[in-house]
Parts: sequence; C-alpha cells; structure tokens
Amino acid sequence: MRRSWLAVLAFLPLSCGKTNPHDAAAVTVSTTTPVKVVAPKRQTLHWTVEQPGTITAYENTPVVAKIPGFVKALAPDPLARKDPSRPDAVIDRGSMVVKGQPLAILDIPELEAEAVQKRAAVDQAKAELEQVRKDLAVADAQVKAAQAMFKEAEAGVTKAKADFDRWKAELAQADDLVMKKVIDAQSRAVVLKQYQAAEAGKSEAESRVATADATLGERVAKRAKVDADIATASAKVGVAEAAVKEVEARLQYMIIPAPFDGIVTDRNVDTRHFVHPTTTGLGKPLFVVARLDIVRVFVDVPENSASKAVRGAKAIVRIPSLGNLEIPATITRTAGVVQPDTRMLRTEIDLPNDKRQLQAGTYAFVRIEAEAADAVLLPSSCVLAADETNYAYLVEGDKAVKYRVQVGRVDGSNLQVLGRRKATATTGDWLPFTGTERVVSGNLGALIDGATVEVKD
Repeated sequence: MRRSWLAVLAFLPLSCGKTNPHDAAAVTVSTTTPVKVVAPKRQTLHWTVEQPGTITAYENTPVVAKIPGFVKALAPDPLARKDPSRPDAVIDRGSMVVKGQPLAILDIPELEAEAVQKRAAVDQAKAELEQVRKDLAVADAQVKAAQAMFKEAEAGVTKAKADFDRWKAELAQADDLVMKKVIDAQSRAVVLKQYQAAEAGKSEAESRVATADATLGERVAKRAKVDADIATASAKVGVAEAAVKEVEARLQYMIIPAPFDGIVTDRNVDTRHFVHPTTTGLGKPLFVVARLDIVRVFVDVPENSASKAVRGAKAIVRIPSLGNLEIPATITRTAGVVQPDTRMLRTEIDLPNDKRQLQAGTYAFVRIEAEAADAVLLPSSCVLAADETNYAYLVEGDKAVKYRVQVGRVDGSNLQVLGRRKATATTGDWLPFTGTERVVSGNLGALIDGATVEVKD
C-alpha cells in the first residue's frame, strides 16, 4: 500500500491547485495484490535420525557381602594361573568368571562354631525322640497287660457269680428242708457259710474288675502322654533341623560368588579386610562384575522422531573406535515417555557380543531410518516463521486468509505440514491439509490477513 501511494505522489503536479486532465488515469490505484499459489502434495517422506549413544554392559553388578567378616582369601583365577609366571594369581580386574564361581572367601569362626552347636542340638533332639519312641513300646506293652488283666478280672467275676448263684440256690433249698425238718440247723449252717464265701468271692471279683479297669485307663492315659511326647520331640527335631538349615545358609555367605558369566571390572578388597553388608570398609563393593556377552546401546531420540523409535524398528549402530563398523540392529526397548527436561526418548538396543568385540563405555552412533507415508508437503516459500510459530496464506475466493501451521519434518526445500488453524483463532481443532488448498508461495511478508489477491500463473 505504501508503494502504491508513493506512485500516486510521483504523478501529482508540482503547482498547487492545477490539474492536468490528461493525467487523470494515472492517479487510479489498484488494491489487488498478485500472488502465486501451489497445492500441497502428498508423498512418502523418508528421513534419517542419527544420534550419539553409549555402549554399556548388559548387566553391571556390584558384589557385596551378605554378612560381616574378615576376608580369609581371594579365590584363585584359573585362567591366569595357566600362565607359569603367575602361579598364585587371584581374582582381580580383568578376570573372566563364570556364574557361581567363588570370588572371595570370608573367615567367620563364631558362625562356624554356631553351626557345630546347631548340628549337636539336632543330634540331641533326635536322641530324645528315639527315647520317647522306646517309651511308646513300653506303654503299648503295659496297655496290653492291663487289658489282659481286665479280661481276666471279668472272667473271675463270671465264675464268682456262678458260685454265688449256686450257693444262693443251695441256701434256699436248705432253708426249705429245715422247715420240713428234713435236715437240721447245723447242716443249714454249713450251706450258709458256703453262700457267704461265694458272696465274698463275688464282691472280690467285682473289685478286681474295677481295679483292672482303673489300671487300664491309667495305662491308656500314659500311652497318650507318650504320643504327645513323641509329637513334642519330633517338633524339637524339626526346629533344630531348621536352625541348622538357617546357619548353613549363612555359612554359604562366607563364599562370595560371581553373579553371572562376565568380567571383573573392579576389585576393592584384599586379604584380612573386614567387610560388612553392602560395602567393604572403604565404602565400596568388594567386586564389580560386568556381563558382556550381550551389550546395551543407550541412545536418546529427539521428541519429533520419538514416534519412529519403537520396539522392533530397524537401526544401524556405528562404532567409530572400530573403524566406523556398522552393525544392523533393531530397537529392543524404550522408556515409553519423553523426558520433559531434555525432550528426548531414552532408547535401548541389545547387541550380541560373543567375541567381546564391543567394549562397554565405547562411543557409538545410532541411525534410524524413518518414513511417514502419505505426508503432506509444501515448499518452504509457503511458510512464514514469525512470533515463535509458523504461518501460511490460503487463497479463499479472492482473499488471502492467514493460517497458523503445524510443521513437521524438513525435506530439502519442502516442509511437512501437519495441520492448520486460522491465525485469529486461539483454540480449536487443527484441520488437516486435503491437497486441494491454494497456498500462497513467496513474498508472504507483503500480505496481510484478508487482503484481496489475484492469482497469477
């Protein structure tokens, strides 16, 4: 508009109040801006994400003591001792170890003495159990004897009752005969004495049954007590054996084993050092063992490419220290979230390392080949960066309408556009580009929102 007014002023006459009728057409000013337009195009967008990373051990474990004690000895290093010049070599930095292999042995005399005591307690408890079991055999024999006595007493009652019934009948008959004066009173007296003796014998037999029954009950109760004593003794044996297992488990802690097949990367202990759980006396782990048959490659992927760094995605790991060796790989896992402070997605790649070619701590580069199918592209001349955002003008009718634009990847001289929203709108959905839009290309700084435009070829 400023240029249009300058053109008008240039054609005005210098003398005031005078107008040249032949110059009337020259003062007519056009308010239409000529523009060129392009349509968004769709195509598959390819790009490469290459980020620096670090190779680390698959596992890196500090080895500590479970119980306090003095280091009795460092375990021998079998591989190093094959060297005649190192017959006394022990586990140290660089030693290759296998899972369960001893690294160091502790000296804990009080624990060994406790183990001896606990084992002796087991022997004692078992001896007590054996004695109680013998008591059970005695109790069983006594119960059987009491049962026999009870049966014998019951048989005696039967016999005594029979005798009593017989003499009772005899006495009744004698009484009848005395009344009939068949026998005299003296003869009846003889029968009465026999009756009385039978009655006493019956009472005695019944008493014996009662005594035998009481004895049997006592013997059965004693046997039940022996059963309870056996249960108690068995429980004591179980407790003693559990105590032995517990102390033997602690005895196992006297041997410090390797957690897995790997290499010792650090050693912070010597013979007769006093160590305790978690650390040595120096506040460090006894050993550090690294697993290197597999290594991890850690790499941080920028936020705008994080969606392409998914599990199973193809990647290339380049190792500068190995002459830029390139290893095909796939992404093994990701953190799943972008860190808000770095705007990066932590990504991991596992690589086999059977030959130990890859060293932990080595620098690496990870390249991920990414693509976006059916991406919408515009020439960079269609997008204006201003006010910390991006704008584009779309020709709608004969007007240039200003839109805020979401920008994705850069592909040479083209930009990926993800969505648009009118510049005057502060909220609302982002509309996708359909490919039918007429987007102004070039000289965007000369346009204003709503300006009248004329599309030129």
